[in-house]
Amino acid sequence: MDGTTDPGRSVRALGASPGHLLALIRSAPAWTRQQLLDATGMSRPTLLERMSPLFAAGLVREAGTTASVGGRPAQLIQFDDRHLGVLTFDVGHTHGWVSLTGVHGRELRSSRCALDITGTPPDRIVRQLTTIAERLTKDRTGERIVGVGVGLPGPIDPATGLPGPTPIMPGWDAYPVLERLRQHWDVPMVLENDARALVFGEAGQHDGDTLLGVKWATGIGAGLIADGRSIAGDDGAAGDIGHIKLTAAGPPCRCGRRGCLAAHASGHALLGQLAGQGVRSLDELARRSAEPEIGRALDAAARKVGTVLASLIAMANPRTLVLGGIIGSLPRVVDTVAARVREIALDRSTEGLRIVPSRLGERAATAGLVHLVVTRVLAPDAIDRALADRDGALGPSAG
Repeated sequence: MDGTTDPGRSVRALGASPGHLLALIRSAPAWTRQQLLDATGMSRPTLLERMSPLFAAGLVREAGTTASVGGRPAQLIQFDDRHLGVLTFDVGHTHGWVSLTGVHGRELRSSRCALDITGTPPDRIVRQLTTIAERLTKDRTGERIVGVGVGLPGPIDPATGLPGPTPIMPGWDAYPVLERLRQHWDVPMVLENDARALVFGEAGQHDGDTLLGVKWATGIGAGLIADGRSIAGDDGAAGDIGHIKLTAAGPPCRCGRRGCLAAHASGHALLGQLAGQGVRSLDELARRSAEPEIGRALDAAARKVGTVLASLIAMANPRTLVLGGIIGSLPRVVDTVAARVREIALDRSTEGLRIVPSRLGERAATAGLVHLVVTRVLAPDAIDRALADRDGALGPSAG
C-alpha cells in the first residue's frame, strides 16, 4: 500500500529510520529480529533503537514465537493494526456511504444515507454525514482514527485541493469540506473524485495493470491508473466523460448544454426516459433490467458509453476496463459495452483487454479512499514526523 517495491533495500539506502523500518515490517505477516537484521543490515543495538518508538506508539507488537526446531524459539514482530481505523465518506449524487474501516481494508462499521447533492447546500450535507460518522465512532475505546478520506462526484482542483466548479453541485466550488471535517477529526485527510477513488479501489484487485475504470450510476465518470498513479489532469477534471458532447442538438444535460453522454445515458437520464415504465430509482432500474423496454434503454445507453470508451482505450491501451456503479456493473451493460468497444477500436488496442464488472461493488470507492489515506498516513516520512511529534500519535481516538 505504501508503494515501496523493496522495503528492505529502502531501509538500507535511507538510513533505517523508524518509518522505513515500519514499511519493511508491514511488507510481510511477521518477522523475527534476526530476519530484520538480515534485511536491513543494521546492528542489533540500532535495530532495537529504531523499533523502540514503533513499540511505544503501538505500531508494532510481539506476536508469539516461531516453532521450535531444537533451539530457542524466536519472537515474532508484526505491524499492529488492530486499533487503527480510517473514516471514509463516499458521497454520490443521491446517496452517501460513511464507513469505518481497518487499514487493511476490512470494514468495521458503515451506514448508507440518502442525500441530494444538487439540491442541498454543502454545509447541510456535511452535517448529515458527520452526525452519522460520530454515531459510528462513539464510545469505541481503543480505536484510533488515523485518517479521513472523502470522495465527491465532481472535479478536485489539484492546485488547491478543493472541489472545482460543476453546475451539478451548486455551492461546492472551493467549499472547504476537509476543513469542516477537521473540526471533528484532526487527522490527515484526502479528498478525491469518486470515480478515481473507485478505480483506486479496483486497482488492488488487478495486479498493477494499467486500469481504466468507470463509475456509472446517477452520473458517469472515469479514472485511469498507470504505473500505480492516477491521472487527475491539470485542473482535476480528467475522467469527466459524462459531459463529452455526442450530438449537437440532443437532449438537455444538467450541465446546461445539450447532447452530452450523460444526457443520453446517465442514470439520471435513464430514469427520465423510463418514467413511463414506473421506474423511480436506480435500484429499481437494476432489478428490472431484464424487462424488454428497460433492457432496450440500457442497451442503447451502453452502446453510447462504449463508443466513448473505445476512444479512451485507443489512447491509453489499458489491460483492464472495470465497469462499476449500479448501472455499469449490470451483466447486460458489461456485455454491451464490451461488444461496442471491440466493434469500434482496433484489435491492437483490445486484443489483451479485459472488460469486467467491479469486483468490489458498492465498496469500491471506499476501498480506494482507504488506500489513499493509508498510503499517506503510513508513508515512512509521515511516520517519522508523527513519532517526532510530542504525542507520538497518529490521530485521535475514535472513542
